[in-house]
Amino acid sequence: MSYIKRVFFYVSIAIEWCAYVARYWLLHTFGSQEDVKGVRVILMRDGRVVLIRHWFSPGIWTLPGGGIHKNETPNEAGKREIREEIGYTIRTFGGAVGVYQGRMGRKDSVIVLYTDDFEGSMRFVPNMEVMDRGLFEVEHLPLDISPANRRRIQAYAAGVRNEHGVW
Repeated sequence: MSYIKRVFFYVSIAIEWCAYVARYWLLHTFGSQEDVKGVRVILMRDGRVVLIRHWFSPGIWTLPGGGIHKNETPNEAGKREIREEIGYTIRTFGGAVGVYQGRMGRKDSVIVLYTDDFEGSMRFVPNMEVMDRGLFEVEHLPLDISPANRRRIQAYAAGVRNEHGVW
């Protein structure tokens, strides 16, 4: 990775972290949730995984996903986020790679779900949140993927299921 791309990558990670901290603080301070929870989804198709890039951190690829709303299950949140961000409709999930403690401590968690049971077509037109979407071979992930997301995809490929750890 060139020097400029490397700097852009680290700036994007810093921006993503700041957005994450702001979201956590706002939900924890003004929201009605005691715990802040999120979901990421590994969408597999023919040995390839779907990744996205957000407008607020354009230098890194991540797994699609987002926050779990109050009274919403992780599966419901995963289906909603995938429909909003990618355009696919998930029929069923295969299970969870794991549940991970987020960056803000024990009241912050992320569940990583996986599926190959979805339909529809990928949106290629950017929306207000997602600027780019793509399919990548699991063995050849882009260099500028979020390190935590890379670890989750590698864990999925290695057959890890229902793991508990740190994001």
